[in-house]
Amino acid sequence: MELKLENLINKEKKNSCLILGPGETMMDFPFKKFNGKIIVIGDSAIRGQGLFKPDYWVVSNNHFPVPYISMHRKIINQFKKTTFFFAESTLHDFLWKKKIHILKKYLKVNWSFYDERHFNFKKCVPENKCCKYINKNRDYSTIQELVSKIYKHNSCASLGGTVFEYALAIALILGFSKIYIQGVDLPENADKKFIKKNFDGVSYGINGHKYFSNFDQKISNQIKNYKIKTIDLIKKKREIMILKKYGAISKKLYTILKTFKQLIEFKKEQSFRNDILLILRNVQIYSDIAKKNKINIYNLSENSNLNKIKSIIFKKKLFN
Repeated sequence: MELKLENLINKEKKNSCLILGPGETMMDFPFKKFNGKIIVIGDSAIRGQGLFKPDYWVVSNNHFPVPYISMHRKIINQFKKTTFFFAESTLHDFLWKKKIHILKKYLKVNWSFYDERHFNFKKCVPENKCCKYINKNRDYSTIQELVSKIYKHNSCASLGGTVFEYALAIALILGFSKIYIQGVDLPENADKKFIKKNFDGVSYGINGHKYFSNFDQKISNQIKNYKIKTIDLIKKKREIMILKKYGAISKKLYTILKTFKQLIEFKKEQSFRNDILLILRNVQIYSDIAKKNKINIYNLSENSNLNKIKSIIFKKKLFN
């Protein structure tokens, strides 16, 4: 069932939550002792199968999980009691057409869209496909603006550099009194081992950081299989979209230029380095809002860059 973000304000006012990323420290958390709600990002829900059940799953990409792909819907629908939040603008930026009837018919979970880029209802420059779906029938345009509006905060976070920012925004919208963070490491430098390994999406991320990967082979194979199939599917979908937009000759030129660009970028050290200042600036705004409203945010990952933010409290252990 579709949910409206504005109807979820302060729904969790009396509860605590954990925002869980798929970073290397993901499982350094006492799930059995925790009585709060769990918000997952990335594929941490799949990596933690059997150890916890997520209450919320926040997504901000156009490749996984995509509610228009039947293979992905099967995964989504396995989490029957999880509410999914999809970044509408990112999902519909180029590859996918918005089809509410598909979602209403095939999604068996609660879900909601949020806009993270059309500030003040303005279109992208240059205009993208997502601009067709700007919703002006509400008194806020983006999730960032909604957070600032709820808490009457003067400043507003900008377009983010990681889905964690939107998970934190949703935690504030839901009104959690305490917010714990685990597995969100945001390394500035790529792990040197990443350069020596082939990217499989299981042990190392596209940004050169190490994922939590200490799980059984069945889960590891499951992640590899769906990522391989998804990459192939997305590649074919992208080729079709480029052909429609540019034509055969232009498509070939576009592909050559893009491949050349990717080769150059791959040689560079991959990490969150280019986005870290943006990420920390946005998270600082959210943490200032939290502090002003007596909401405590605790980071549990020792080497995370989130520890640079003064208003976020580092705790080595949840219970100590």
